[in-house]
Amino acid sequence: MSSTLDSMIKTPATSRKRKLALGGGREVDLQDLDAETVEAEVVEAMKQRIIELEDQLAAKPPPTKRARTSAAAAEAPQASGSGAPSKADEKKRKAQLKKICDRLKKECKSEKCKFQGSPKSIRIEEIMEYPEFEAIFMGKGTLIQPTPTNKPKSTVTIIEYRSREQINALFGEDLKALKGIRWSRGGAPFFEKSLKLGQCDVEIAHVEVNYSKNGMKCALKFEVQEEGRRYSSDGW
Repeated sequence: MSSTLDSMIKTPATSRKRKLALGGGREVDLQDLDAETVEAEVVEAMKQRIIELEDQLAAKPPPTKRARTSAAAAEAPQASGSGAPSKADEKKRKAQLKKICDRLKKECKSEKCKFQGSPKSIRIEEIMEYPEFEAIFMGKGTLIQPTPTNKPKSTVTIIEYRSREQINALFGEDLKALKGIRWSRGGAPFFEKSLKLGQCDVEIAHVEVNYSKNGMKCALKFEVQEEGRRYSSDGW
């Protein structure tokens, strides 16, 4: 017993104290013990501590089992945000798209947007998180930035919708027939005021979307024109 205690006590010294709790709130430093004069109370406390440590080790799975468990966890499928959108996400997407369409319809009918024989530009800005922007705009138009050859690390995304197919893919049924007001041209040579001539059908010729991840600001620039009109160099 003396040799066993001696081997346990005379371990290489470290900066950490090796203390053992005894009855009555006493503590003893194992590194200061003399194996020849150790008290029976200390031996009993060491015995109980050894049993306690063995029980703790027995409760843990063996290393090979832990490794298998970790491997199984690594192989388990992980949740991904790129899956099918939930009903709540789809509802939010439609609500945001409707908000944009309603603002566009209102702008087309405003006196700031006078259809006098030339295309008009309308700018609309919205604040939205990137996943929402991605769900609405990505994959439907032509990505201008970032691309492998154009500012690949940019936090600003630019997408253009140039064709009727791309514009329809973006808005679908959310954007039905647009209406505007046709105006006469005022000014020279008689310096007349422009006058309302009546309602006209309006179509989207081009859309540019500019989204900043840092500010979460989405700016949409619409180019709209009278439906079916082909403009000449003088605007008519």
